[in-house]
Amino acid sequence: MDTQNSQSNTLAKVGVIVVISLILGLFFDYFFYGKIPGVAFPLYIILVVAGLFTTASILKKQINNEVIWLLVPLIFFSTMVFVRSSYLLTFLNVVASLLLLLVIAEVSFGKKIKDFLVGHYIKIFFLPFKFIRPLFQTLSDLFPLYGVSNDQKVLLQIIKGTVMAIPALFVFLLLFSSADLIFQKYVSDLITIDIESETVIRSILVFIVTLIYIGAYSYTFRKTKNQIIAQQNSKTYSVGHIDSFIMLGSVNILFFIFVLVQLTYLFYGESNISSQGFTYAEYARRGFFELIAVAIISLLLLLTTEKYITKKENDHTLGFKILSTVLVSQVILIMMSAFTRLSFYEEAYGFTTLRLYSHAFIILLVIIFCLLLHKIYKDKRENSFAFRVFISVVLFLAVMNLFNPDAFIARRNIERFTTTGKLDVYYLSSLSDDATSNTIKVLDVANEDLRKSFARELYWRIKKNDSLYFSQWQSLNVSRMRAKKILDSRIQELEQHKDYQLR
Repeated sequence: MDTQNSQSNTLAKVGVIVVISLILGLFFDYFFYGKIPGVAFPLYIILVVAGLFTTASILKKQINNEVIWLLVPLIFFSTMVFVRSSYLLTFLNVVASLLLLLVIAEVSFGKKIKDFLVGHYIKIFFLPFKFIRPLFQTLSDLFPLYGVSNDQKVLLQIIKGTVMAIPALFVFLLLFSSADLIFQKYVSDLITIDIESETVIRSILVFIVTLIYIGAYSYTFRKTKNQIIAQQNSKTYSVGHIDSFIMLGSVNILFFIFVLVQLTYLFYGESNISSQGFTYAEYARRGFFELIAVAIISLLLLLTTEKYITKKENDHTLGFKILSTVLVSQVILIMMSAFTRLSFYEEAYGFTTLRLYSHAFIILLVIIFCLLLHKIYKDKRENSFAFRVFISVVLFLAVMNLFNPDAFIARRNIERFTTTGKLDVYYLSSLSDDATSNTIKVLDVANEDLRKSFARELYWRIKKNDSLYFSQWQSLNVSRMRAKKILDSRIQELEQHKDYQLR
């Protein structure tokens, strides 16, 4: 009797997960297939979170309180997909939302996020691979084989095998039919039902998304105490003082030589650069990404050394603190060099999305280095450092959303045009609808070629945005609505120049 009750409870739990996952799979198709992200994205995120709390309520499990405050950045970033239309910003908001969902899956019934170490945040990116085993366990629980007769076992195995075989056969049948016309004819003659290819693709999409959510929810609700409290029995490695001092000292010397070059040429030496046969812009455009790579590698080097270096009474030695401080100071100077190089490059060639985000990323790196110094001198706990970096990244992306990068880029390029007479109208027209209230000012400039060229680009962009792909309610977006209102007010002017060509 107890065995039957246990089987019934397991089947009921599995049924809840499967049904909710199927609902989310169907909504995924309805919200996103053939549409660009818009208002549907935050609505879908709310459905995913609702699915989590509904499942927890039905299964009578208490979700950790930390999930509640994680919902704040999750709702913010998902809502900004509805507010902003910048492609890069939308991508970052979507990625941030998905990563936050993974963090929620990890902490719902597990360890607190304040206990996360740096490695735990890195592992979040690979968390979906952990969904595979719970997925198969849940599918197996749909067909329990224990406590039944041999005949029933055989029947259940047949049913289970059939259920598992159907999607595989379905996919292979489609592939073979597409690859061979004669085989396709036989299949068509055998199956008289006319099924459009789009229906097939959407069915497969729903099936895959459903499986993903079954795995995700199964992973979240199957975690045991043993899985939550990890046992660290692995060997502890350490770095000695002499070898670490030689390494950090050598790196500091190399960095010092490079910083001297920067002080001589980049920061205070325009005449010195000219004497070498370069213009300021030519000198500044080289090496930016290499310097960013240097900063990132330096950060990883310091993190690794700080983690494994032998400590004296749980504190770092004075020599390590001095070498670390000198290295961080020089890295910050190198990042200032990269920042300056990029500024000169922008003065010469204008502002772009990549250049602006690179500027912002340098500032974020400086903040992380300062947090690392705080860890070395004050708070030795790795989980506190990791948590502060997590908060810094969340705030960084939040500020970028509020800052509206595309609008800033448009303003600066138009301001630059007033002083240099140079303006890349093609790039300006490619900026997202976030910038339309600024870019529309190009239609009022005195330069006839620029004005008409920009009008032509805007006209054909409007035509593209009028397609079904952009116009469905799921793709509704605040910036696109505002831009459409602005452009519609000047559509006659734009239409006059739709076929304009530079003379």
